[in-house]
Amino acid sequence: MYRSLFFSILILGIIGLSCSKEDENTMGPTGHHKIDLSFQNLTMLQNGYHYEGWAIINGTPVSTGKFNVDASGSIVDLNGNAIMNGEFETSEDLTDATAIVITIEPDNDTDPGPADTHYLAGDVSGLNAGLSVGHSAALNNNFSSAAGEYILATPTNGSGTNENSGIWFLKPPSTTFTFNFSGLQPLQNGYHYEGWAIVSGSPVSTGKFNVDASGNLIDLNGTMIPNGEFQVGGDLSAATAIVLTIEPAGDMDPAPAATHYLAGDVSSDMADLDVAHAAALGDDFMGASGKYILATPTNGSGTNENSGIWFLDLSSGTPAVGLQIPILPGTPVTTGKFTDPAMADLAAPYSGQLSGPPFPGEDFLNNAPAGLTFPTDLAGMTAVISIEPDPDDDAAPFTLKPLASMIPSDAMDHVTYDLDNNAGTFPTGTVSINFTGPMEALSLPSLPAGWDYEGWVVINGTPVTSGKFSAADMADDSAPYSSTMPAPPFPGEDFLLNAPMGLTFPTDLAGMTAVISIEPMPDDDPAPFALKPLKGMIPANATDHVLYMLDNDVTGFPSGDAEIK
Repeated sequence: MYRSLFFSILILGIIGLSCSKEDENTMGPTGHHKIDLSFQNLTMLQNGYHYEGWAIINGTPVSTGKFNVDASGSIVDLNGNAIMNGEFETSEDLTDATAIVITIEPDNDTDPGPADTHYLAGDVSGLNAGLSVGHSAALNNNFSSAAGEYILATPTNGSGTNENSGIWFLKPPSTTFTFNFSGLQPLQNGYHYEGWAIVSGSPVSTGKFNVDASGNLIDLNGTMIPNGEFQVGGDLSAATAIVLTIEPAGDMDPAPAATHYLAGDVSSDMADLDVAHAAALGDDFMGASGKYILATPTNGSGTNENSGIWFLDLSSGTPAVGLQIPILPGTPVTTGKFTDPAMADLAAPYSGQLSGPPFPGEDFLNNAPAGLTFPTDLAGMTAVISIEPDPDDDAAPFTLKPLASMIPSDAMDHVTYDLDNNAGTFPTGTVSINFTGPMEALSLPSLPAGWDYEGWVVINGTPVTSGKFSAADMADDSAPYSSTMPAPPFPGEDFLLNAPMGLTFPTDLAGMTAVISIEPMPDDDPAPFALKPLKGMIPANATDHVLYMLDNDVTGFPSGDAEIK
């Protein structure tokens, strides 16, 4: 009897303890057994696929209920009935939940555990959790740093045919030319330099540039070119020579100008550039020499004789050629421009009325430039022979000055003086050539189990897959529309064959939309999933093998909130 009474009192004590914990407003079970879910941008799953909520309690997932959303985004059960306020009730006490996870489950799912496809998740704090794809229990990244590029091309059909009918998420082959110069001077008035790679005898531009006062390579807007590097599409590693030309302002000519400045042969992907190469000026001018006299023959004899200079040799008593310099290629190298040192130059703007000798030279007697007075004594001045580009970018002497010398301060007229050879100061350059094959063009984080990336092109309103992939430097999983030739090992597709109903292949993809989506595995729908981190309209004037950029579009990614009650 006493034992029976004691047992009854113990049961009553437990019942009393339980009753004291009941919720003030309910007579239901104790603790927190309800959870309210709300979402933004969550999309309806297809073909029986559905969402399931999970509370992580002491490291163990506890289901809070299966659901889907309708076309308006409202939470519904698997029969399509509305779930009021997104409220789910469970027999489990959720008080100690540390995280909430939303998974995507397959049709007819009976697995008591969550699928691998973790979609949204968030840590619980104060019985509340904000849910996002970026949580470590979901996709572990918010994809805000995702970036990508693509080209149009049809490599599986050979080159040159229907090139705008394929899309490849890769950077095309390119050749980088790294230029380094010594002694190159800034060009004026819009004139600029242009590099040329000679491939199979034909010139291919490596890019236009100028140099600043410090010798740094700059583009035509004045922006410094990092490391002097120029990237050119295609494989130009077979270049046999590099040529540097001087191009006029506004140059649109696809061929090099006649003013070849520096050049060099390519050996082991390197080239040393100088004026002596046959494709430049053809001589190093180290053997150039010169003589001159002071005289003013165009003013008669005996008047202001030190105010004129003539590049001739009078040491034998008879005027002779004073300049021993190479014949320049093309038209001209100021006392006046000339190509032949044994003939008069092309101008006499400051001379007198009488004829000068048949050699280059000038009498500085008339029409003095601003700031100067003619006649003037040239003793103590500097005499220079320069090589000028034609057309000329500047009225000042060009950097190529093979002969220069200070006129003696006690110089006398009709005495022959020597010019010094200055060719050792001529500009030089080096070029290194680096060919890079196709490279990955998508910068995407690794995905956890249960997810894959997929490429798409929306063609006339119809999304057509270019294949699923897990890494941007590997081929995707299918090529249903491509032709038979080998494809590059990157995601992409040639839309050439087996067009889906309503479409015609080949088709020009210009003006269509390119998309990279994140897809659940297995996939609920052949259309793109809601997660589209990258997309972009293909330009209406897009051309093949040109790199175009995708836009980051994560602002529409789903998110949610969970409240444990």
